[in-house]
This record gives sequence, structure tokens and C-alpha cells, in this order.
Amino acid sequence: MKLPAIVVHGGAGSWKDDRIPIGLAEVENAAKVGFRILETGGSCLDAAEACTLYMESCGKLNAGLGARPNSDGEKELDAIIIDGFELKTGAVMAVKGIQNPTSLARYVMEETEYVMFAGEGARRLYDRMMSEGYRKEAEHGAIQMPLLEEGGDTVGCIAVDVGGRIAATSSTGGISEKLPGRVGDSPVFGAGAYANKVCGATATGYGEHIVRVVMCRMAVQYYENGASIQKASDMAIELLERDTGSEAGIVMASANGDFGKSTNAKAMPTVAIRENIDSIERFTR
Repeated sequence: MKLPAIVVHGGAGSWKDDRIPIGLAEVENAAKVGFRILETGGSCLDAAEACTLYMESCGKLNAGLGARPNSDGEKELDAIIIDGFELKTGAVMAVKGIQNPTSLARYVMEETEYVMFAGEGARRLYDRMMSEGYRKEAEHGAIQMPLLEEGGDTVGCIAVDVGGRIAATSSTGGISEKLPGRVGDSPVFGAGAYANKVCGATATGYGEHIVRVVMCRMAVQYYENGASIQKASDMAIELLERDTGSEAGIVMASANGDFGKSTNAKAMPTVAIRENIDSIERFTR
């Protein structure tokens, strides 16, 4: 076993050559944030949230502060977080006026009886979350998390803690110039992300097509059926390409710390850290 473990991507797509190193550096920073929580015995959920919060707050990836605006010039954010051990999830869709939707998604999962909120309802729930002290703001709409001690496309991570418990996230601003109210795959359980007690996966790419093949659940199913985790990742991308003709990326991690990644896009900055902070593996696609 190679635990704890975290694997993080910054989005798959047609990255400009000079942007790839920038994206990879931010993904590495995010992975280190999450791994430091894991190596001190922290939970996979805390690590996954903090890691994704970093990417939402860095301003250089298509999530949170750096999200692409819709056709009205507004940022509408989608996010999901999954507790694989309990098979629980929380998601928010098309929410405006905040920076860190992943923290709100976790509030949905842990503090409500529901699993998904959208639009103005999600924004009102954010206000309730703040009034209850579940999270604090560094400034209006931006979360200040005590877990976070330092400072493309959809971002996401899979975190596996020392007990082999898995958490998955996905967070995005969506495609450029999308119509207001459009929601892609990122907050859709099983499509944009999935995790159970065995394995977790998170996807990035053209959401309408990822949803059609329920890509992350299929990837985990391939692993459960006996494929290696790398083969399962490849099979998920092959499925998407065969059935939709589209492109995407996926990263996966199992309960024992094995990981896989696959994309048919030009680039997908990805970082994995397992066992100790010095064992960093970096990939540009």
C-alpha cells in the first residue's frame, strides 16, 4: 500500500504551451496542501476540500476566482465533493457571487438532508452556512479555511487517507461563453466524479459528453471488474471517444494508493503524491 495518497489535475484541454508549466505548478501546490493534511493523519475529506480550495483561489485555473465567465459576463460555478466510504455526496450548480463552491458542496453533504442545490437556492444556502459558522470568509464570497495554511479547465482531486478512505472533488466555471444556467458534468455524481470504498475518479473535459457515458462511474466499474487502475482510466477515455467522439481527461486512485490517469486532449497537468511529500510525480498529460 502507498498511503496516504493524493492525485490532482488542473484540467484537460488545448492548453497554450506557455500555460502548461503554470498550471502544473499550481496543481503541485494544491497537491502539497492536501497531502500535508493527510500525512498528519487528517481525513481524506479535509485534504480534498483544502486541495480544491487552493485551486479555486489561485486564479490561474478554470475554477473559483479563475473561472471563465458565461455569455452574460458572470461566473457561475459548479462543484461536487464525495465521501467514498459513506457513499455520500454534496453538489452545487450555477451558483454566483462566491469563490469556493467546494466548501458549500461539503456543507450540503454534511449539514443538509439533500445532495444538490442550484442557482439562487445554492447562494442562499451559502449565506446560511456562513451564519452558522461552518466556514469563515477571508473576504466576501471567499472562504478562509483553517486547513489551508499557505497559499485549463475543470479541476479535481482524489485523496486517500491513511485508513484507505477515499474522497473525490470536481470544481469548475464551465465552458467559455456558456449560456446562463448551463451545468456540465462536474457536479453530477457518477459523471464528473465518483468514489466508493474501492476507488475514486474525477473527470475533466466537455461535460455534455462526459455525462452521456457516466464516465467516472464506468471507470471505477472497470477497476472493480479486474482492470488495473491505469487500464480502467484508459478504458474510460476510450469509451468516451468511441461513443461521443469527444475529448476529456480522468484521474483515479484506489484505496491502496494506486493511481491512474488518461486523456486524449493535448494536456492535463497532473500531480500525484504517495507515502511522503518528497515522492512527487508530475505529468503534463
